[in-house]
Amino acid sequence: MGCSKGARGASGLCIGHGGGQRCQKAGCNKGAESKTTFCKAHGGGKRCQHLGCTKSAEGKTDYCISHGGGRRCGFPEGCAKAARGKSGLCIKHGGGKRCRVEGCTRSAEGQAGLCISHGGGRRCQASECTKGAQGSTHYCKAHGGGKRCIFAGCTKGAEGSTPLCKAHGGGKRCMFDGGGICPKSVHGGTSFCVAHGGGKRCVVAGCTKSARGRTDCCVKHGGGKRCKCVGCEKSAQGSTDFCKAHGGGKRCSWGGGTCQKFARGKSGLCAAHNRLFRGLVVSTSSQTTTTTTTTDHSLAGVSAVSDCTDSIEERQKQMIPMQVLVPPSMKSLSFSNTETNNNRSGRNVFDFMVPEERVHGGALMSLLNGSLKQTFR
Repeated sequence: MGCSKGARGASGLCIGHGGGQRCQKAGCNKGAESKTTFCKAHGGGKRCQHLGCTKSAEGKTDYCISHGGGRRCGFPEGCAKAARGKSGLCIKHGGGKRCRVEGCTRSAEGQAGLCISHGGGRRCQASECTKGAQGSTHYCKAHGGGKRCIFAGCTKGAEGSTPLCKAHGGGKRCMFDGGGICPKSVHGGTSFCVAHGGGKRCVVAGCTKSARGRTDCCVKHGGGKRCKCVGCEKSAQGSTDFCKAHGGGKRCSWGGGTCQKFARGKSGLCAAHNRLFRGLVVSTSSQTTTTTTTTDHSLAGVSAVSDCTDSIEERQKQMIPMQVLVPPSMKSLSFSNTETNNNRSGRNVFDFMVPEERVHGGALMSLLNGSLKQTFR
């Protein structure tokens, strides 16, 4: 009732209401295309003439939508994308069905009349996940859906029409100064990265920083995820729900987690322990290199014999240079007397053993597993 389309065959119905020849694919009730016995989705009708493409040709053209077939967007300033519906415009310029939620201008997905953000389209099948499913898969990007990055060992989703994720060069790159200069990926619907003005900007007057998350403001003006501690208005750090002061973000990994300061950069250490670590490594490397170039083969032989004959306790003593690592407060009177006697007899002064847990940086020196005995001779 109320349909003005032409009836097909002896059924007296149009294709949309079940008339004409149907697709022969098991479980499919769509109408067969042209002189074939299958619908478009199952290989029927005219196919795209682009080499290697298996999609159906659109309208009266010889190509699918991806390869330029069908009607194109009629945006006045020029757009090469395909037009959607009867509007004559692409999705970006307002074509096709729009989301029914008030104030939302995104395109509707599926039969619900809603965009993906408001529940339209197919949803991810992972437990308690409400995100939209990607492509022909049943999961969102976070749960393995959609096209994946082809870089060896990478499990992230591929970006756009590229076979790689953003981290490995996929997706569109920043077009700052004509492109080819900034290697970062574009943000939002713009052609620039966040640093060069891409993405959504903070709505506070005079602020040029980028808006965070689904908010309209930058971190300074209240945007992004906030600390969940009662009465705290600071921003949450990283993937945690709290600010730095309330335990959020990545903590320093020095000493197996005994340091509670905020970690900086990729080292996993706080600023103080990062400086200490770098200083010790550089100092040890330079001293070891100098010793190696000036020591003859006979000394190397003596060292090898010593390593075989010395006890474990003796070798542990050699691994910690006392003048560098032992605080003045730990140098007792007995140690001073021993040092004086050793100097008079021409012996090494580093035969003093300090418990490893009391030595500043002792755990690190043990991990380096090197002998610094020759360095201080």
